[in-house]
Amino acid sequence: MALNFRNLLAYEYRKSISESFNLLVDYFNFEPGEIFIEVLPLDEFEKFYNFEYGGKSEDFIVGSTLNNGRILILDKKDFPLKKHMENEFEEVILHELCHMFIRRLTDPEHAYIWIQEGICEYLSFGKNGFKVKNNVDFRQVETEEGWDRYNPYQQAGAFFKYLSKNQGDSKIVEFIKGIKQNSQRQKEFFKEVFGKELGEIQENFFNTLKNEKNI
Repeated sequence: MALNFRNLLAYEYRKSISESFNLLVDYFNFEPGEIFIEVLPLDEFEKFYNFEYGGKSEDFIVGSTLNNGRILILDKKDFPLKKHMENEFEEVILHELCHMFIRRLTDPEHAYIWIQEGICEYLSFGKNGFKVKNNVDFRQVETEEGWDRYNPYQQAGAFFKYLSKNQGDSKIVEFIKGIKQNSQRQKEFFKEVFGKELGEIQENFFNTLKNEKNI
């Protein structure tokens, strides 16, 4: 297996981590290469995070996927200190591993951030349902700056859940795998894969949200 458990805590959680890894291998039909996993208590997590990003993590951050193939996860015992429940630990593992899969699939190019976060949220938290409070045009959140302004995690996850229901997961995988060759024309490639303009599918998605409290 391509997983490298870098410390004792990571090894203790190896079963959950391995199950999430295997789920993603099956979903994407892709082997991502070696991934290094560290599970850290809060003080060490913050120290590593500060070293990598030059500042303290936001209150809700309990995991981070780094550019060098490393994934940092907060020990689930400390999740309540960061506004998460301990039983979200497996979902967070899946979310961060999914980021690594997408990076390896699209390297050296990058998918728009709403695509990355949307797929990761859908695969990790989709079974719980999403509650979308505001509708944000995805064209406004193609960059990290736009994403940080709105933080539409719930909407992005719900959108890919909607795509899965109406188009199938195979289309989502086809789309993410094709971004490497179509990174400069992601919206045009979206239409090629899903058959309609992003704006049209987005509008249909927003209309669905009007009739449902969550999706």
